[in-house]
Amino acid sequence: MNFIKNIFEDKIDSNVHKQFVRYGKGTFQDRALVEVSVSKNVKIKTSFEYANELVKFLANTIKDKVHVSGGVITNKVIDDFTFENIKQFAGVKTYQINADLSKNEILNLMDKHDAQYCLSFSTEYGTLKIKVKTPKSAKPGKEEGDEAKADYCTFTCNDLNLKKEFAFDVKGEFKKFRASHTFIINEIIVPKELENDFARARVEAKRKGKIIRITDVDSKKNEITKEVIV
Repeated sequence: MNFIKNIFEDKIDSNVHKQFVRYGKGTFQDRALVEVSVSKNVKIKTSFEYANELVKFLANTIKDKVHVSGGVITNKVIDDFTFENIKQFAGVKTYQINADLSKNEILNLMDKHDAQYCLSFSTEYGTLKIKVKTPKSAKPGKEEGDEAKADYCTFTCNDLNLKKEFAFDVKGEFKKFRASHTFIINEIIVPKELENDFARARVEAKRKGKIIRITDVDSKKNEITKEVIV
């Protein structure tokens, strides 16, 4: 479920690659933000990058049907699903959902269409709330020195073990955890056969560089760097 965890465990797959298609060469700070609070339950707050992974994860815990609200954001046409309404701005469509859906209905839609899924729903396992807005990089708070906020997705559940999915490099127990990442892309590796096909090259090219991961565990900070080709 956590593409950052997969990167640091050298498990690069197509889902990890998709996370980097949006990036050219450069330095991108405050990406893949995560904040975890642990008490009697677990509350996980993230930036937009984790939305689809969280939707798929919770959808797999649906037993019958649950009420789903929110939207699907894309610049593509989706004409094989019944939506409540469609809004469009600057070529970006938001397909609004307000319906009772099964696990398969959600997962089949996600498998067919590459989009940002901003869906909110609850199951016996947990509750997911996602803001319906076009993904943008997180911004710092109003005060100087404020950290960028992880406030796009909020996931709560009673499964305390879920914290390990995001705090995968933390040993021992904790109450508060935060992780932020800087993506540094130094080179775009384009297959020779795609050098004259810009559209395919953008999607299929690999990004070479490094990820700087900064964690804060109960006010103790740590920084690690991972060289990547994704």
